[in-house]
Amino acid sequence: MKIGILGGTFDPPHIGHLNISLEAIKRFQLNKVIWLVTKKNPLKKSNSVNDISNRIKLCNHFIKKNKNIIKVQYTEEETGSNFLFDNINYIINKSADHKYYFIMGADSFVKFNQWKKYNEILNKLSIIVMSRPEFSMKSLNSIAAKKLEKYKSLNLVSKDKQHRWYFLSTKGMNASSSKIKKINLSFRRNMVLKIYVMDLFIFLPITN
Repeated sequence: MKIGILGGTFDPPHIGHLNISLEAIKRFQLNKVIWLVTKKNPLKKSNSVNDISNRIKLCNHFIKKNKNIIKVQYTEEETGSNFLFDNINYIINKSADHKYYFIMGADSFVKFNQWKKYNEILNKLSIIVMSRPEFSMKSLNSIAAKKLEKYKSLNLVSKDKQHRWYFLSTKGMNASSSKIKKINLSFRRNMVLKIYVMDLFIFLPITN
């Protein structure tokens, strides 16, 4: 069985997560994709909108039409770690007879060299890097891309036993949880400002 793993905070889950999952399934002939939810990204400041239990519920609701090929999983209670290396290790060790692919955006691959044991991750599974307009060139010229150059492949359905990394050009994959949170925060701030202005207007004394 060929299984993709899409890791992230999913705060919130959005159409971009779904699109890249379905694209990976199609292009790499995957049997399913696991949405591996993390409580916190170790490389980012925490500004969570939803707690972990709510995010898991939102993810399950979001994939309900595709629940036969997309599964939601949270393993950090078992591993005691929010580092990807530890959690994919846990999943792979439970079902080592499957072939695994980690799915990530080009924006994440730019800083991939900062991830825990990043150079050992390819010993565990292959990596699919999904293009994003403003990050694609940066990711292809990143430290990780240069250090892992010999493992890069263009053959998406290779039967090579060596784990590889692939760069996938895609369209319409530019949604991000961070952008959605900023939009939501901006919307809430604007609503508060409008309410404040309306209250101020209503209670202004009438003068001649």
